[in-house]
Amino acid sequence: MHKASVDNRTRVLNAARELLQTRGINAFSHRDLAERVGIKSSSVHYYFPTKEDLGVALIRSYQHELTEFFEATATLPTVIERLTRFCGLFEGTAKAGGRLCLAGMLASDFATLGPSLQSEVRAFFQLVEAWLAAQAALSKPERSPAANADLSQLAFSLLEGVLLSARVFDDPDRTRRAARHIQQLFGSPSV
Repeated sequence: MHKASVDNRTRVLNAARELLQTRGINAFSHRDLAERVGIKSSSVHYYFPTKEDLGVALIRSYQHELTEFFEATATLPTVIERLTRFCGLFEGTAKAGGRLCLAGMLASDFATLGPSLQSEVRAFFQLVEAWLAAQAALSKPERSPAANADLSQLAFSLLEGVLLSARVFDDPDRTRRAARHIQQLFGSPSV
């Protein structure tokens, strides 16, 4: 692929990500993307023949970014520091002009997604919940694996939900308050 093609593909992905995070995957078309990027609709279809292909590319990119984030935060000395950074992602999203988590937006449209995109969204949620469960286990080693799994699901649900209410009330600080409660739920970790 030559440079212009790579640049157009990236521009399409960036525009799609913004539209998905603000409107949802069902509220924009390939034509909308073409207009935003300044290319023909057929060019968008060249890179992403279907909306499913586009969604899969977006969630895989998002998962890759999150995996890199987890690797980068692994060197932080405490669970609280890692949780603070993780919750900061949600705070940043809340402050980004009405955006919601890309995976959360896809989850809200889950019933209308094709099987491959559903699978990718489910894998993303599993990745996040596994990481949170590992942090819960580090914060209180005496807690059972089942309790850690429950806590990870609760924490992730709280973060996804607080983005919705932050958007409704135009109050991004709700994410910071939710983060404090998550840290309390995880306990005062020493690692």
